[in-house]
Amino acid sequence: MKIGLQITKNEKKYDRLLSLIKNDFSQDVDFIHIPDEDSLKSNFKHLDALVCYGIKKENFDYSSDKLKWIHIGASGVDGNLFPELIKSKVMITNAKGINAKPVAEFIMSQVLYFSKQLYSCEAFKQNRVWNQWELAKKTKQLSDLTLGIIGYGEIGKELSKLAKPFGMKVMATRRLQKKIESKKFVDQLVPLDNMDMIIEQSDFLSIACPLTHLTKDLIGAKAFTSMKETSVIINTSRGGIIDESALINALKNKDIAGAALDVFATEPLDSKSKLFDLDNILISPHISGNFSSYQDRMIIQFGDFLNKFLDNKTIKNRVCKKRLY
Repeated sequence: MKIGLQITKNEKKYDRLLSLIKNDFSQDVDFIHIPDEDSLKSNFKHLDALVCYGIKKENFDYSSDKLKWIHIGASGVDGNLFPELIKSKVMITNAKGINAKPVAEFIMSQVLYFSKQLYSCEAFKQNRVWNQWELAKKTKQLSDLTLGIIGYGEIGKELSKLAKPFGMKVMATRRLQKKIESKKFVDQLVPLDNMDMIIEQSDFLSIACPLTHLTKDLIGAKAFTSMKETSVIINTSRGGIIDESALINALKNKDIAGAALDVFATEPLDSKSKLFDLDNILISPHISGNFSSYQDRMIIQFGDFLNKFLDNKTIKNRVCKKRLY
């Protein structure tokens, strides 16, 4: 079995990452270093599997009937699901799960940034005006607040585990939820039909669902009108889930108190974007799911999947070509 690893251009780094998974497999496995797109094009027809961070349609055209499996080393796969790949017999898996805790930690830092007035503390450092009681009156205790989670998957579950020890009320929804029920770390887990209830009651509304044709612009003007004026929306998933123009208007008009965005409709975010001009927003350059040992964990996870694949066992992170995640 020939497996192409398009995960780094650096040969020393490639050798180190490969050493984390190279083991006794049930079949002969030949790993091929794919440092760039030219190398992929020349080797693709020989590959049974490819590990990469993204696949382009024009490169996929160089593959052959030998190709059985593409593993995307990220949790989001929306940019890779072009018609030719969807219609093919190639299995697609992703790296869902390895960044769930880091993303959840990042979201809690965003919650604390707004609830504890950290942006005002930074302003104090700049203007040197002692405004102790003015800021104290604006800080909020998390045990008095409700966290809403749109998308109760790997990240949503980790987030609820962090929020509950702070005493927050947690509400969440997921696509397959059939009835309102409570879980260990969720006060109310509700069907999608009840999503408006979460939007209306949340002090912090966290977007943690995948981007599909069903979630494109899921949160728009109607949602911002329904939210509390004191609420903050958080998006660490995909920018396209929020109608960015509607969000900018809501922030300008103070329909909501603020937003924390790590993802955007178009990335990299244009330096002329109106988002940079708003004073009630925290923005970051799509870093919530990244951490120093990400590639190590990604390749180790793939190694586990590879062993299961060779033994004809079920792989957990198989992407559904109908649901597109």
